[in-house]
Amino acid sequence: MQARAKTIRLVRLAMAASLVVPLLFFMVGGWVSQRWLVEFADERLLRSLDVQHEQALNAFQLIDVTLNNANELVFGMSDADVQKFAPDLHSQFKKLVAAAPVVQSIWIFDKDGRPLATSGMHPPPDESFLERDFIQAHLKPDSGTYIGQVYKSVLDAQPVFTVSRRLMQENTFVGVLDISVLPSNFVQFFSTLVYAQGQQYALIRGDGVILARYPETPEGAPDRLDENTGFRRTIDNNPQGGLYTTTSVIDGVERRFAVRRFQQTSLYLSAGIATSTIREQWFTAMAPYLVFGIPATLVLFVTLFAVLKRTEDLYAEVDRRVAAEDSLRQSQKLEAVGQLTGGVAHDFNNLLTIIIGNLELAQRALESWSDGAQVRLAKRIDNAMHGAQRAATLTKRLLAFSRQQPLHPTALDVNRLLNGLSEFLRRAVPEAISLEIVGGAGLWPVEADAAELEAVILNLALNARDAMPGGGKLTIEASNSYLDEAYCRRHDDIEPGQYVQIAVTDTGTGMTKQVLDHAFEPFFTTKPSGQGTGLGLSQVYGFVKQSGGHVKIYSEVDEGTTIRVYLPRLMGASVPQTETAGEPERGQAGECILVVEDDADVRTYVVETLDGLGYEVLEAGDGDEALKLIDKHKSIDVLLTDVVMPGMNGRNLAEEALRREPRLKVLFMTGYSRNAIVHQGRLDAGVALLQKPLSSEQLASAIRHLLDT
Repeated sequence: MQARAKTIRLVRLAMAASLVVPLLFFMVGGWVSQRWLVEFADERLLRSLDVQHEQALNAFQLIDVTLNNANELVFGMSDADVQKFAPDLHSQFKKLVAAAPVVQSIWIFDKDGRPLATSGMHPPPDESFLERDFIQAHLKPDSGTYIGQVYKSVLDAQPVFTVSRRLMQENTFVGVLDISVLPSNFVQFFSTLVYAQGQQYALIRGDGVILARYPETPEGAPDRLDENTGFRRTIDNNPQGGLYTTTSVIDGVERRFAVRRFQQTSLYLSAGIATSTIREQWFTAMAPYLVFGIPATLVLFVTLFAVLKRTEDLYAEVDRRVAAEDSLRQSQKLEAVGQLTGGVAHDFNNLLTIIIGNLELAQRALESWSDGAQVRLAKRIDNAMHGAQRAATLTKRLLAFSRQQPLHPTALDVNRLLNGLSEFLRRAVPEAISLEIVGGAGLWPVEADAAELEAVILNLALNARDAMPGGGKLTIEASNSYLDEAYCRRHDDIEPGQYVQIAVTDTGTGMTKQVLDHAFEPFFTTKPSGQGTGLGLSQVYGFVKQSGGHVKIYSEVDEGTTIRVYLPRLMGASVPQTETAGEPERGQAGECILVVEDDADVRTYVVETLDGLGYEVLEAGDGDEALKLIDKHKSIDVLLTDVVMPGMNGRNLAEEALRREPRLKVLFMTGYSRNAIVHQGRLDAGVALLQKPLSSEQLASAIRHLLDT
């Protein structure tokens, strides 16, 4: 069993390993692949920042040159001078704008934010830009070059952001030089960097203001990243930039970002790729492993599962066969013992017939005595009769075990039978034992010999009582049951079907495995010498088997015992057994009986008994002699024959006698029938039988009843 359990564990371990090991390899490989893809994405984002940096550097160098050239044109001019030369400045500024594609326009503002000259139009618009951030920023000293936020251009529909410087004259702030830069120039360049879906590139001010973004910011989306965004948290932790993953507040897409500060300005370059794109790349990389790995793993797992099931089925089949072989060996042993005990019972019944018969004759002879010697002799004969009757009971139990006792099965309601026994059983068990009898609702009828079934239940109850010397609980319960094929495969002596179960359960000492193996054997007992014959369970076993049923013992040491008796459900109607009323026992003039018995002593007793009853009696020692007498004496009324005889048995003799004299009536007597007149526990139809050992009253009653019917 340990080797089996080890084999099963190894197969199950292999099954688990067939799933876990590939899964672990896949998980490790997937994790490595995912990390590599993230690192690869980070590397490409950093390369994108390098390219963005180069483009931004060129653009802002051009903007710086344009600022310097425009500053030279207005250097030293007052507001009046600028206004005076505004047409000329307009023309010069247009040339500078034409040379710098990233620049949309050049503006000169006075200190109050009013435009004095611009490349976009002449004369410039008559409005104040004082509230704009690029004017407000230069109201403070040392503002340097200021990069403003995005505004809609007053010249056309395109948005612009500004790059501006202070205009000074003799250390006095006189105005602002401003260049309007086209974000679309950056957006167009960013679009050329796209190599995967979900990418984003941006030029962002350090305070979160977005100057240029690809794809462009959707309408209604914020144009500024607040301090809670990943961008702001990253540059707050590291002003030079870094890598982070976040969900964009602009379009709600989760991306992996790389951000880098543009030189020493307040600008940052940003590049991002959607994490879904990384996952898709990861899945694309892992898909081949899944395509080949999953089927291979499943094939291995299913193969191991099939091996496990075959192994379990093999072990189950081995167990079933071992159990069946054990059951068969036990049945064969019990069958062999049954045949032996049946033969012993036959001879023993013949002897008991002689003993009991002669004791009866002696008792009748003593009836005419009247002195003291008669009383003492009568007492001794009574004791001998009591012993002989006990011996007769013993042989009856032996015949029950050998399944050769003639049964008289009738339709029974087990509930009613248990109710009828309940009062007797309560008197049979001591008060220290609690008795509970539980009937079954809708209990099916069975067909069995009522007297023998009562004896079976009584035997089981008494055994349970003896197993609880200190008290306990005895439960007798009846219920409907179905024995399936799986159960019947383990017990070859029973067929699947519907049965009525009678379970007798005690809380006693229980049985060991060794005791269970021998429990049904005749004369096997665990009781002390003189307290049991060892035939109680043997009688139960024989009766149940002869009735077409099944009996099973469940027991654990110190836990109690349950014995379950299964009797087949009665599906059709049973012929009720009729009771015979008392009949005259003596013979009438002219009634002739032929007695056929191979045992001379038994034959002598039967002949003398019948002769004393007033019958004319003929006798024969075997079948051939009996047939000669039948042919010779045509006045024979009853053939009384033993069943088991050398040569022609009683059944064959009866058939031949009836063929010759159809009017004959036949009465069998036997101590062991050997299936001559009893089959499957039933007396053959139309057969009259006397069971040995027989008394004179039984003999007289049976003969009288047969003659008068």
